[in-house]
Amino acid sequence: MITTVAISTYNRREYLEKCVKSLKALDHFPDEIIIINDGSTDSSKEYLEKLKLADHRFKIIHHEKNQGLSAGRNTAIRHAKGDIIAFTDDDCIVTPQWFAELQGPFANGSIVCAYGQVFYRSANYHGYFPERIVQNKGPRWPMGANIAYRRSAFKQVGLFDTKFFKYNNEDSEMAFRLARVGKFAAISSAIVYHQEMQWNCGSLLRSARNASVWPVLYKKYGKHIFQQQFYPPIRLRHVVNARDYLYIITLPLFLPILLMRYLLHGKRNLKMFFCKWPIYLFTRRAFIWFEAIRNGVFMI
Repeated sequence: MITTVAISTYNRREYLEKCVKSLKALDHFPDEIIIINDGSTDSSKEYLEKLKLADHRFKIIHHEKNQGLSAGRNTAIRHAKGDIIAFTDDDCIVTPQWFAELQGPFANGSIVCAYGQVFYRSANYHGYFPERIVQNKGPRWPMGANIAYRRSAFKQVGLFDTKFFKYNNEDSEMAFRLARVGKFAAISSAIVYHQEMQWNCGSLLRSARNASVWPVLYKKYGKHIFQQQFYPPIRLRHVVNARDYLYIITLPLFLPILLMRYLLHGKRNLKMFFCKWPIYLFTRRAFIWFEAIRNGVFMI
């Protein structure tokens, strides 16, 4: 069985170098590693060209313009030789056993997708909001930062739908398509670590849009989204990220406490503090309501 590991990168050379270093240290090396440079304007292209010359195990493909993560993954699938294609992200670090653990379940011919855990920084790091956004402990969901697919399944269901990139949830949409043709395996021993990020209000509020994918997916797949081994963050089939409402209701009580905590812990960034709590919560709800109305479904 031929195997491929693929990542798509855009303007994150510093993260990318650490990711590549971890890939080189894999205990079980894939037959090829494909890196898609998705139109980077930093020094990523020069770094990747040097990498290609120094290590022929890496296959480098350049997009002339930035097309988004979904398009990058689709390019990798089109060029891959592997029967199994594993993906991670350019801002992740894989463990030495990662690929061996992730490809193991495919010995069962009914498995079309295997996915593993994503920790922020380390397995022992608890993580705070917004760091928990990028985590996938359990694993609880088929997340694109740590996932592998049977290549033949793409011939049945098609490639990633690029319009879901704006929700940062193309992997979720793909999961529902694949669930129609095969089984999934959740592998807790397949682990990657998300590198430490520098969050700002812009990146945080962009991530607030992610949850608004659920009205779109509900319209497209109906009750099918509730009938998988991986269950969406929806209560009573209509309330997305229900805990938000608890936070909003209790915000008048807890905001002074959170503000006091902020003052006692170094006054790190007051603008970010308010982006995290009132603004993020209300922005996420607004995105969900807008998509629910636009798609004509009842979801709040």
